[in-house]
Amino acid sequence: MFDRPSAGRIKSRSIFATREKVLSSPLPEPKLSRKERELQFRINLVLDAAEEVFAESSYADASVEVIAQRAEISIGTLYNLFHSKEDIYRAVVSRAQENFFAQIVTQVASARGPRDQVRVLVSYFFEHFSRYNRQFRHYVAASNGFQWELKSQLEHEALDAQTKFMKRVVEICERGMESGVFKKTGLSAELMAVTLLGIPHSFLMVWLDKQGIDLMSLVPQALVAADRVTGVEVD
Repeated sequence: MFDRPSAGRIKSRSIFATREKVLSSPLPEPKLSRKERELQFRINLVLDAAEEVFAESSYADASVEVIAQRAEISIGTLYNLFHSKEDIYRAVVSRAQENFFAQIVTQVASARGPRDQVRVLVSYFFEHFSRYNRQFRHYVAASNGFQWELKSQLEHEALDAQTKFMKRVVEICERGMESGVFKKTGLSAELMAVTLLGIPHSFLMVWLDKQGIDLMSLVPQALVAADRVTGVEVD
């Protein structure tokens, strides 16, 4: 289902091997050859166009032909880069997830102290998805109710970024507990981290379900919930 047409579109393994190398490099680096940088440019053209197309219609209704048109490349060139629509979608969501985790880690690192880091972490979810509504739709589709096979592939592709991020949140919780900033609430650092991450997820789902709500207006309530989870005493 959604596989590339066979006539005239048989791809060499080397093209897809090179593509995987390029996709694993978020930004152009000197180690990439000129050919690889050109490939990365074409891949990003397709992914940028696909992100728009998937946001404008459902996954089922989006077509590879429209994506190719939006990227201003031929359908044959597109299939030289991606096997199928599922392959494109997976790359779109994986890129968005990896960028998101890289950005939130940077934001958290700039905050001082466990409580401020948790507040920055929770707030950034709202700020990011308020700015990037298209990415939020992809995020929801990737994590809730999508085809199991594709969902598993997406999780595998972004596993490294997710694992590093989760480890960072656990470390913040451990440091908060050790310093006495976070009170003993009966939760381990791991369970506290999971619960904290569940706060923005829950509020985002409420926002998605109810029309007309300003996403950023939910931030104060989310921060209160985070303080309750960590047992922080608010002045």
